Amino acid sequence: MKQRILDTAAMLIQQYGLKRFTVDDIASELRMSKKTIYKYFRSKDDIISEYFDQSISSDKDSIRNTMARQGSILERLKAVIHSSHRYPLSVSLLNEVKRFYPEQWEKIDGLKTFKMQLMKNLLDEGVAENIFREDVNYAVFLRMLYEISDMFTDYDFLLQNRLKTSEAIDESLKIILYGAIKKQ
Repeated sequence: MKQRILDTAAMLIQQYGLKRFTVDDIASELRMSKKTIYKYFRSKDDIISEYFDQSISSDKDSIRNTMARQGSILERLKAVIHSSHRYPLSVSLLNEVKRFYPEQWEKIDGLKTFKMQLMKNLLDEGVAENIFREDVNYAVFLRMLYEISDMFTDYDFLLQNRLKTSEAIDESLKIILYGAIKKQ
């Protein structure tokens, strides 16, 4: 029952956003009383917290599964960046979280830190296997990835440039990994 409530909340969050969905909406959608919902969740904020906990947990599980499989370092690096969540985290939703839900934003930032550490490990492995150059400062490289990841949640930038989040990620990686200079 708890998962049904959360899945319904996730659908409503995607439809209305975090601030506009209500416990009444969940009760109406599931044809149950609010009292039943409050048996499983103390408040709307509790539902939101669980929504992000499950989304981030599923993202980390997706990454761990990818890392356990065989594949090239570049494939695994891209998989870490393109990992999937149980519930979609749209650009507009992330903007709302950043503005109004600082505790949830900290969780998302923690996921970002987790991904950065995995990417650092992959880069170190790539240098050791002579896939990546040794003369590159990978601390700068990782900081660039960390900083530009905010661009992926900038709805205005994506809309203005007619980009999907995944396209912005791929373009950024292409520029960082292969540069902008034509091969001579």
